[in-house]
Amino acid sequence: MKELFAFLKRFIRPYTRNLVGSVAYNLLSAVLNVFSFALLIPILRILFKISTETYEYVPFSEAGSMREFFHVLKDNFFYLVTDFIAQYGEAKTLLILGVVLIFMTLLKTGCYFGSAAVMVPLRNGVVRDIRIQIYDKVLSLPMGFFSKERKGDIITRMSGDVSEIENSLTQSLDMLIKNPILILVYLGTLVAISWQLTIFTLVIGPLIIWVMGSIGRKLKAKSLIVQSYWSETMSELEETLGGLRVIKAFLAEDKMSKRFAGSSEQLRKASIRVNLRQALAHPVSEFMGTALIVVVLWYGGTLILNSANAPIDGPTFIYYLTILYSVINPIKDFSKAGYAIPKGLASLERVDKILLAENNIKDPENPVQIGALNKEIRYEGVSFSYEQDREVLHEINLTIPRGKTIALVGQSGSGKSTLVDLLPRFYDVNQGRIYPRHLPQVTARPDG
Repeated sequence: MKELFAFLKRFIRPYTRNLVGSVAYNLLSAVLNVFSFALLIPILRILFKISTETYEYVPFSEAGSMREFFHVLKDNFFYLVTDFIAQYGEAKTLLILGVVLIFMTLLKTGCYFGSAAVMVPLRNGVVRDIRIQIYDKVLSLPMGFFSKERKGDIITRMSGDVSEIENSLTQSLDMLIKNPILILVYLGTLVAISWQLTIFTLVIGPLIIWVMGSIGRKLKAKSLIVQSYWSETMSELEETLGGLRVIKAFLAEDKMSKRFAGSSEQLRKASIRVNLRQALAHPVSEFMGTALIVVVLWYGGTLILNSANAPIDGPTFIYYLTILYSVINPIKDFSKAGYAIPKGLASLERVDKILLAENNIKDPENPVQIGALNKEIRYEGVSFSYEQDREVLHEINLTIPRGKTIALVGQSGSGKSTLVDLLPRFYDVNQGRIYPRHLPQVTARPDG
């Protein structure tokens, strides 16, 4: 979760208004869903002629707590329904309740659409921002970074990993916003209906959540392996295309084919393990959800059948089961997000190897401006090595007069290209300095 919050802080802050809009729409849709399902109770009572109770209007000001408020709201609602039955008859009242149910469902689905619509700019905007940041970072990094990284791996991180972030993290944001709201609203409704049944449900619920969550605990590590295999495959393809002339010249087609087939086979096996773990999510959550409903149905049914003073009647119990089943769907979505988010975090970890890469070439606070070259460029005691490897250049002293052509001759790996790369400061020298003659001396490093 810490990594997820860090992701939200880094990339979601410009889209705070979209998050607020999503929260508002989801909260409104959850409330409408609760009240639309509440219409089932009077509909069932009318159809089966269960209740002959009479109700009177109670002012809401008499409700001293939230639980009393719900009881007053329920009594006033039943008072309104019985008044309609007295005036218009049962059939017409049933029709009115059906029309109200349709209207509330229309509002609820409209809020669902609104919550999804405000998240679309966020998802696409975050992906755009990440791609731009990677591209700008690639432009700003020194050449030394690219000598250690393969082009195919960098391209994979900018394409495949960013796409995985879009598919896993940004699309899971909607579920992470919507599901907690739905769960809290539905649980509050369940407590208001029957706290006895809700306590019984909460005793069993954590076990089910733990079983569903245990499946995805190792998914991030497995997803990271899959992405690394995918990068390996793309890098081999890039190397093959770049060195195709050499491969054909030395008749190495079979060797390269076997190498690529081996990488592809590793990718296939790792992908199968990840996909099977993901495919297990829905069947497990469906089974555990159904088991929860059956257990609660047995317990609640026992209370109703074996007690004349049951804490809940039949229609209200059906409403309770409807809300309970509505809680299960957000929990399922949470489990899906629990499998998708680790995959996205694994891809984000790979992307951060570029975004958080350190540029070890630092400019001085007050750099000296270099004008026209008057006489010559001088390498004075220049030594250089890549990382902690052996020295490529050792105390090089070289003078390049203006207007002259200098040829660098030597075997492969002797440092010819490195010597040239130091002049535009693709790398910083370890010792010595490079400067133009008859101008203020400019060291390659602030402390050189």
